[in-house]
Amino acid sequence: MLDQVTFHQLELFLLAAKLKNFSKSAERMAISQPAFSAQIIKLESILGASLFERIGRKVELTDSGAMFAEYAQKIMSSLREGKQALDDMSRTVMGTLRIGASTTIANYILPDYLGRFRKSFPECLIEMTVNNTEQIERAILSNEIDLGLVEGPLQHPGKVNSNLFMKDELVVVFSASHRFRGRPQISLDDFRGEPLIIREKGSGTRKVFMGAMDVNHDPLKVVMELGDTEAIKRMLESDSGVAVISLSAVHREIKTKSLAMARIMGCPMPRLFNMILLKNKYISNPVREFISILDPVEKPSLE
Repeated sequence: MLDQVTFHQLELFLLAAKLKNFSKSAERMAISQPAFSAQIIKLESILGASLFERIGRKVELTDSGAMFAEYAQKIMSSLREGKQALDDMSRTVMGTLRIGASTTIANYILPDYLGRFRKSFPECLIEMTVNNTEQIERAILSNEIDLGLVEGPLQHPGKVNSNLFMKDELVVVFSASHRFRGRPQISLDDFRGEPLIIREKGSGTRKVFMGAMDVNHDPLKVVMELGDTEAIKRMLESDSGVAVISLSAVHREIKTKSLAMARIMGCPMPRLFNMILLKNKYISNPVREFISILDPVEKPSLE
């Protein structure tokens, strides 16, 4: 019976497990919902187990479905790696470059590198996931992406190889009309007295910043949490407070003087952008070439 399971069915199953919605999954795969549901029902019939619980418009994996998802993901990953290995035998750069990046890196650093890669290897498909550091690490561990670029501490450093990609720093950013304007440095007391806009939990920016602050001794005056750096910058332009943002994310605004920045005296906030790869994972030609274009500060071993 198992020889009746198709690659397509596994692909549909894993997508539904991720999106938890048959309609959205069917739309993503460009097929009708009845056709999508029919394939899932057929897969459940072949396996002799119910994989999903239908809860209104959403679906949730059953215990059997959750267990099968782990094996299905391994099968799909092995098939993708096998196909990529065949492509690599010709020493050509083709196939798919699957990368993930945390928000700051994806928005402000990667576009130039991706443009250069695309010009050099136009036959390669690029798939990029943008999320916070925790989610990118999870995508590496589940083999959903081949390479990650993150800006915060890792939760499972023993399972991935991490190399320094580039150095950056966090700076205090505020409107061009703020009372801090024209001051290259501010005191910690002055900073603590300002209404603070901060990134969401799980953000690499937030982790580095909170690690530099003694919040237990003297709490911060947090007035807003936002999950998007661009949204934070728009709030700063309206003089709604101050924020601590990666310097690489505000170069344009500092240059055009729509925002201003300062550093906190005696409180440096360096941050490291790291490149992560799953340990013992096959490194495809597209990934090797992209790493070469990135030219990280620390060169990883690709053996």
